Amino acid sequence: MKRLLLCLIPALAPSAPALAADHGHSHGAHQHGSAKLEVVIDGTALHIRLESPLDSVLGFEHAPGNAKEKAAVARMKELLGQGDKLFGPTTAAQCRFAGATVEAPVLEGQSVAAKGDGHGDLDADFRFICAQPGKLTGMEVRLPEHFPRMRGIDAQVAGPRGQSAKRLSGKMRFLNW
Repeated sequence: MKRLLLCLIPALAPSAPALAADHGHSHGAHQHGSAKLEVVIDGTALHIRLESPLDSVLGFEHAPGNAKEKAAVARMKELLGQGDKLFGPTTAAQCRFAGATVEAPVLEGQSVAAKGDGHGDLDADFRFICAQPGKLTGMEVRLPEHFPRMRGIDAQVAGPRGQSAKRLSGKMRFLNW
């Protein structure tokens, strides 16, 4: 999915270097309580990439050490596998959730400290297929509803209608394009 997004973003938004700038595991400034969302609309496909510090999702960034932390990781994994609970594309577009890939050191039982900077990040890619893509004009972002520590989301969109950016929060959760 990373390669697909890397290919799609420049093709859809050649004048938006900020969208294509950082797709590696280096997230730049690691800021708890925030996340980054990149949305690409390509034909019938809606691609969503989420990058977030684990603290914004779990409340911790280390390997789970007790039953409560292990349950939090299992809940996170389950929720991220259900993109239709986290994102609500325009109903008229008739989008169906087609899958997700999630990468985070806690999912593999790895210590975040082994990464070198002591911070743990989450990378997740979601894909929807829309039967009426011309009617896809936005989506509800429900991440703060499920992950209350995620107070701010910097969202960027690239699609047939151009590019846009918006700061989302628990109270402002609609991303229109």
